[in-house]
Amino acid sequence: MNTTTMRNIWGAVLGLGLAACGPTEVQDEAQPGQQEQGVVLEAGCTQLGAPVAEHTCHHVNNGPALTLTASATQNFPGTSPNINTTHTYYTVNLTGSGSSRVGTVKFTPAKKSADATGTQYAWAFYRNNSTPLVVKSADGSTTLSPVLTHSVSMAGCALTTVSVYNLTGNTTYQLVFGATSSASVGIGAERVEDMRSYYFQDADGDGYGNPSVYKLTACVPPAHYVADDTDCNDSNASIRPGAGC
Repeated sequence: MNTTTMRNIWGAVLGLGLAACGPTEVQDEAQPGQQEQGVVLEAGCTQLGAPVAEHTCHHVNNGPALTLTASATQNFPGTSPNINTTHTYYTVNLTGSGSSRVGTVKFTPAKKSADATGTQYAWAFYRNNSTPLVVKSADGSTTLSPVLTHSVSMAGCALTTVSVYNLTGNTTYQLVFGATSSASVGIGAERVEDMRSYYFQDADGDGYGNPSVYKLTACVPPAHYVADDTDCNDSNASIRPGAGC
């Protein structure tokens, strides 16, 4: 079994089972399945890659799905209503009328058991309309800034936008929606680390990558990186699988 097949199987398992981004060039990276402590979205990532949206779209179209009504007020006590269940598409009904509909829910991102307290992860919030989203601390005293926001366009999927925040595991946040004229907003929260893929340097531009030089990222891959890792000579485009390898 070649390295491409092994990595593709690992990526598929993550995609089906499950969402740190920011590519880092390496020559000898940890093998698939070995996770570093917490992965946040790093500078240089301008857009999440298609696999992250595809994963969330799967839940939009196939479930599981839940519907809840948001709180009309911020800073409400307790933990409900919340959207804590990942790999789930929520329809959040908002309160009010006209163009002044609002709503607040809580979200407590999970922490991996092996990670230290205070570890941060990148979380993507995909939505199905342009309803404003503001993420605040549990008591409302701090407003967080997204590290990335961009539109989403995928055939057969209702999602239109995504915002990514670096959030601390096992810490409760408020998600404040509105004001808007929409009666509801559809939202799915995923840890983007879980949807990272391997891309391999294609220095000679033949469409085949060097298995020794690669990046692991949930972002759109950089130029001259491809998903195929079967090049046997990445400095000569005429030497590739089917032509000299």
